[in-house]
Amino acid sequence: MGRLLYIIGVAVQLLFCLSCSKIDDNMLPSYPVYINLSTLGYWDTYGVVSPGMYRIFNKNEGVPTNYPYNANIYTGYGGVLLVCDLFENAPRAYDMSCPVERRADVRISVDSSNYEAVCAKCGSRYDVMSGWGAPLDGKALSQKIGLTRYSVVKTGSGYNVVN
Repeated sequence: MGRLLYIIGVAVQLLFCLSCSKIDDNMLPSYPVYINLSTLGYWDTYGVVSPGMYRIFNKNEGVPTNYPYNANIYTGYGGVLLVCDLFENAPRAYDMSCPVERRADVRISVDSSNYEAVCAKCGSRYDVMSGWGAPLDGKALSQKIGLTRYSVVKTGSGYNVVN
């Protein structure tokens, strides 16, 4: 019952936020993104297979460890957050950089207690598990700034994350 109330609350917040005006989710510089998770082995190892699950990809920092980074893999401006949507059980991807701060080294993190992404610097909170990166609180909400989204494309037995 608690989870259902949480989901309803998030949906109401999202509808309120989106109904007032357009959310700007293009605040960061455009950087290439390509993460190959197209084989069943890659998807099973590095993908997000259940609601609420998330993974972080950052080529410069070698995260996740053992991912086969090569010259054709790109992880955006501040890294990529790959999540499994709570409602549709589908993968979603966002840039890890806080769009309010607009710096590659100021990144969001996932608060596992409520499935929200949060920026420790500005305090903004984002709905990454069901709201496509919409702002929920802080400067991001008052300025109507959402997370930069990337496409997750079904390929073979897995997915590719692209920009």
